[in-house]
Amino acid sequence: MLIQIHIRDLATIEELHLNLTSGCSMITGETGAGKSIFIEAIELALGGRASPNLIRSGKEKADISLCFDVTNFPNVIDKLKSLDLYQDTPECIIRRILTSDGRSRCYVNGAPATVQLVKELGELLFHLHGQHEQQVLLKAETQRDMVDRYADHLPLAHQVRDCADEAKHIAQQIKLLQQKTAERTQRSDYLRFQLEELMEVGLQHGEWETLELEHKRLSHAEELMHSAQHALQQINHDEEHNLLSLLNDLRKTLESMQPVETKAQNWINALDSTLIQVRDLESELQHYLTQTELDPEKLQNIESRVSHIFTLSRKHKIAPQDLFQFQEGIANELKALDSSDEDLVKLEKQQASLIKKYESLANQLTRSREAASIKLEKEITTTIRSLSLPHGEFKIAFEKENNSLSSHGNEKIIFLIKTNPDQSLQSLAKVISGGELSRLSLAAHLALANRTNIPTLVFDEVDTGLSGATAEKIGKLLRKLGGSYQVFCVTHQPQVAACGHQQLLVEKYFVAKTTHTRLRVLNAEERMREIARMLGGEKITEKTLAHAREVLETI
Repeated sequence: MLIQIHIRDLATIEELHLNLTSGCSMITGETGAGKSIFIEAIELALGGRASPNLIRSGKEKADISLCFDVTNFPNVIDKLKSLDLYQDTPECIIRRILTSDGRSRCYVNGAPATVQLVKELGELLFHLHGQHEQQVLLKAETQRDMVDRYADHLPLAHQVRDCADEAKHIAQQIKLLQQKTAERTQRSDYLRFQLEELMEVGLQHGEWETLELEHKRLSHAEELMHSAQHALQQINHDEEHNLLSLLNDLRKTLESMQPVETKAQNWINALDSTLIQVRDLESELQHYLTQTELDPEKLQNIESRVSHIFTLSRKHKIAPQDLFQFQEGIANELKALDSSDEDLVKLEKQQASLIKKYESLANQLTRSREAASIKLEKEITTTIRSLSLPHGEFKIAFEKENNSLSSHGNEKIIFLIKTNPDQSLQSLAKVISGGELSRLSLAAHLALANRTNIPTLVFDEVDTGLSGATAEKIGKLLRKLGGSYQVFCVTHQPQVAACGHQQLLVEKYFVAKTTHTRLRVLNAEERMREIARMLGGEKITEKTLAHAREVLETI
């Protein structure tokens, strides 16, 4: 539950620090005092829409901190642990800072957090039943959501939605595959023609590079053989000036120096190494000449092959060396196209399985909704009859959903009501007045509140337009609810305010022509005077005080 709220420089609040307790707290104040600012501050701290206009005039930022005691709320603790934000204390502190440049920063237990994360936590900690929700109650999606929350089967409803969405997605994939059948056939024929043409050539990986080298070698074979023969002659065939003869003469010269010069042996060793290398070169050249021959026929065949490959590469507008990879790409695409029929069969099987799963889940959801609706009808009917609608009757109708794979299940849910004995049951929008809608909205929210594990519930002027006697009954219902939850209620009805376990007063005052708002807990004497003001206006008399005392004592 919310145990502390601290606000600084928000709207007309300069600074506010308030300790809060369990039970039902009524929030009152004169018209225009800013009773809703307490709720607005909580909503803002929990991820509500921010605006620089909310910052107090002349200030650079607004700061709101909420401290919740989550000791008895394991779902909140689990959420904090999953986010690594739990601090082994019973408290969860949420803070939001608004700055004049339009930005905001959020913190959870001192750690920076996103607005979305704070909103998710807020949904576990706080729920507002406001005046605007009365009109929302007329919407079909709100009515369905209320039944689902009351039945406590939201996970099942989400499974139905996910299953329907997945089945629809697969149906779209099937439709696309079916639509592309003609295109796929035409594309397959074209690719198959290209592949057959390429396969006839019998391309091999890396073949083009090998052909290029072989073509160069064969086309220059005569020049290469002439050069090799000339090199051999320079090494050994010319007796007078060949390289080996010159090196041998050089060795004899070095040997003559050996008796006198000790370094001569090193020079001889180096020369011997050179002689060995020259003889090896001679052997390799001789081998090269025996292996190399002029082969015009082979050269012609290679030139024909090169020409054929080059012609194909120009046709497909790619480099010759990329032709083999291009062929593989065509083969892979053709394989994928040929497997499309298999994909279609596979998708159709998946679709059938999902439809079967959806029908099973949706039927479970229907049964759960039907069982919950019977209980909810009785609970709301009992409540509205206690709120000065003695002939009121509330029913929940089920209408078959037109869409066979509706994300919301097999049925539409319609709230029906009658408030007079001679009326027939009709949809809310057709028969219900503003005051009746207020009472029905409160009855529905009270029924849902008894099914929620949210610790803090806030009711914002849900008693608007109701008479004093009915308002007192609403107040007593809220007080009863405060025995199980922390309840805050903004009210202008003294009969409702008197039912609270405690009362908070919102006051507006001025200092040096500057507007200020404060919120404080009233003691017994202050509370009696505030109830008297609500009963009799600004002028409080002994008579209104006595009336206020009587109202408080009868609760």
